[in-house]
Amino acid sequence: MTKLDHKYYGFINREVCNVGEAPFKNVISKVVTQARFAEPFTVIRQEQGWYEVTLSDTYQGWVSPAEVILTSEAFWKSYQSGPMVLVTSHFAYVFSDQAGGYYTEGKDNRLLLTGVTMATMLKLLSEEGDAYRVLLPDASTGLIPKADAEVIPAFNRISRGTAESIVALGKEFLGLPYYWGGTTSYGFDCSGFMQTIYKMNGIHLLRDAHQQYEMGQEVPERKDLRMADMVFFSTYREGPSHVGIYIADGRYIHSGSKGIAINSFDPDDDLYSEPLDQKYLGARRIL
Repeated sequence: MTKLDHKYYGFINREVCNVGEAPFKNVISKVVTQARFAEPFTVIRQEQGWYEVTLSDTYQGWVSPAEVILTSEAFWKSYQSGPMVLVTSHFAYVFSDQAGGYYTEGKDNRLLLTGVTMATMLKLLSEEGDAYRVLLPDASTGLIPKADAEVIPAFNRISRGTAESIVALGKEFLGLPYYWGGTTSYGFDCSGFMQTIYKMNGIHLLRDAHQQYEMGQEVPERKDLRMADMVFFSTYREGPSHVGIYIADGRYIHSGSKGIAINSFDPDDDLYSEPLDQKYLGARRIL
């Protein structure tokens, strides 16, 4: 283990980075979360070349040196201040400055710098017609179509949504396969789905179900549930281990073993899930 002589700062430098539980352990069940391109982090320590990091949501894990870029504290802080471009499409591309208007007509791999996923945030430099010019973590620049993004005042300063907008965004991912540790449009686990959907509506949740269970206000009775309440279940372990978004009329949307799906607490509903009904633990109101 390498003891760091001072604090180090960095950014994720690939479209999606698996954050692992230990060095070289960042696949399948060893994934603790995922970080998007340009996600800022601070380094805790280094071991076998890998970095243990703290992400912007305070979550910690190990990242490969091949997937990150270290930078100065000044650049790190400057990157997160001032207007940012928030990716709103499920998937988007950042194009080379030499792309001209090509990104409006088609995709040429020679002009692509990187792919990005929903909730990625990039520093805004200027507006160029139907694209935003953005600064990347390696200090290079690129273009992202305005159709795939919007401008926010600063890092994580996203406009507050409504219960309806939370549910509507969640439904966009119906059928998407489950991915252990997933936080992106490629696949979510249950709490990663919650964190991303609420994040896009200006509500910043902690990462895991048991952490989310401590947020907001308790909803003591199931009959008092409202749209966009968080509903929790005790599934594969004691305590809150699964979570979903309450819709209405006894239904909720969640990322389970069958991917993003809608189920119901009502035995007369075709979407009724008896196992989850029996494992219901409680609810929290975050709005």
